[in-house]
Amino acid sequence: MCIFLFSGHNRKFWSLPSILEIEMAQPEKTISDIIAERRSTPRFGPEPVKEDDLRQILTAGIESPSGYNLQPWRFVVVRDPEQRRALRFASHNQPKIEQAPLVIVALGDTEGWREGDLDEMIRIGSEHGYAHPSKSGDTRQLIYDYLSRHENLPMWLDRQVMIALTTMMLMAEALGYDTALMEGFDEQQVREAVEAPPRMHVVCLLAVGHCEGEDKRYGGRFPAERLVFGERFGASLKLTAEIPRRGEKRSSLRLST
Repeated sequence: MCIFLFSGHNRKFWSLPSILEIEMAQPEKTISDIIAERRSTPRFGPEPVKEDDLRQILTAGIESPSGYNLQPWRFVVVRDPEQRRALRFASHNQPKIEQAPLVIVALGDTEGWREGDLDEMIRIGSEHGYAHPSKSGDTRQLIYDYLSRHENLPMWLDRQVMIALTTMMLMAEALGYDTALMEGFDEQQVREAVEAPPRMHVVCLLAVGHCEGEDKRYGGRFPAERLVFGERFGASLKLTAEIPRRGEKRSSLRLST
């Protein structure tokens, strides 16, 4: 697995071992605090993302789970101002793309499983004692049959890549950064901006940095009763638990429709 970085006018490469050697630079936020406090950042300041923090953010994505452990994601890390300007043009001229000191372009490789990822996944799994080598042929055939007949491979890739990118977002927030997931862009123009081959499906962009000015206000959330059901869609979920709405004192709520 390689991470591609644009910095200045040079393209750099990081190998996985260099990414995994990380030192904790500061106390991390808890996941509960992140869920309660995170907003989609409306405007970014110029303060850069620290190199060690970037390694930790990327590692969080690389270590994410995926279907069959195929890890079909590829990430392009964009820091160069000219590259970010090109991405802004490809993203309906959204200013935050250019403002943020770091943008991660998340891609799904539509052909990676045919061109080495599947074999490498089986090899690595065997090294870790995941499966006996004698079963590798059955595993390979099972996965090949599933993906070769999949009626909507881009949708499958979206699911896998968003797991990893969301994990990156949460790690960035845990390290004290602000983030914005961005899905408004022209896919072909983004591919051209980062020089990705046509087989790469552009899934999402993640801007990372520090909020400048006032943060976005909390927009509210639907109550659990509207969203959560028991056993069947629309059926009442009888659950006594502390699920307070924002601004309310904790109390035992019975989820129902």
